[in-house]
Amino acid sequence: MGEKQNQPFQLSFNASLKIDFQGSRITSDGGLILVRELDERLGFGELITQHLADSRRGKNTQLPLADLLRQSVYSRIAGYEDVNDAERLSKDPTFRLIGSEKIWDRGAALTSRVQTFETDMLAEEENFGSLARIKRELIGKAEALDSPQRVVLDMDSTEIPVYGEQENSAYNGHFESTCYHPLLLFNREGYCLAAKLRPGNVHSAEDWEELLLPEIERQQKLGKEVVFRADAAFAKPEIYEALEERGGKYAIRIPSNDSLERDIAEF
Repeated sequence: MGEKQNQPFQLSFNASLKIDFQGSRITSDGGLILVRELDERLGFGELITQHLADSRRGKNTQLPLADLLRQSVYSRIAGYEDVNDAERLSKDPTFRLIGSEKIWDRGAALTSRVQTFETDMLAEEENFGSLARIKRELIGKAEALDSPQRVVLDMDSTEIPVYGEQENSAYNGHFESTCYHPLLLFNREGYCLAAKLRPGNVHSAEDWEELLLPEIERQQKLGKEVVFRADAAFAKPEIYEALEERGGKYAIRIPSNDSLERDIAEF
């Protein structure tokens, strides 16, 4: 009996489930294992090796680059916004097992290592653009699983308030706050296809072509029809012309004005 008490027992209603009591191996983030399986099937690890440069070559590389990036990404997925959480998560069974075999026993990265990775290594110019390429290729692999012939693109800006004198932040009269004013491009499924961090005081449509035109080209090369949607901030002749030149359809809200209100009053 004593020996059996130390063994996991199977549930009768579902034979695939087992229960075990091991306090040293408890985790509340077991759901990340499914995310890790998706990560594996989409080839996230290969994309990291292909696109990210490891500036530590020849130095201390006890923690592989892929392990550091996964720990950073997965902790956000699990809702841990502060790198200080890494101190505890380094011993968490889930965070050890989603990494390479090197960290199964020794544990994931501590706070100082994660912080250096995020603020130094990932911020290198070579890696900064690589992150966007990794994200876009992952989305492309997911899109390939269910690929409709029509692609709907949505563009919008948003507000990220800041506190203190953050570089390139500025006061935005519309939001009535000191902020950054990033531009975002989504598809109909809600995937963020592209993003650009901008100063707080730029117009909502500033740099639209940098995000939109490459995505239209990418989708049309795949033989897809492109439809673009946006609010009144993007009601600009140069956007209409660019879309029409490329055969794209669009629905863009027109800014309210007295002449328009008069013309549509009867409707």
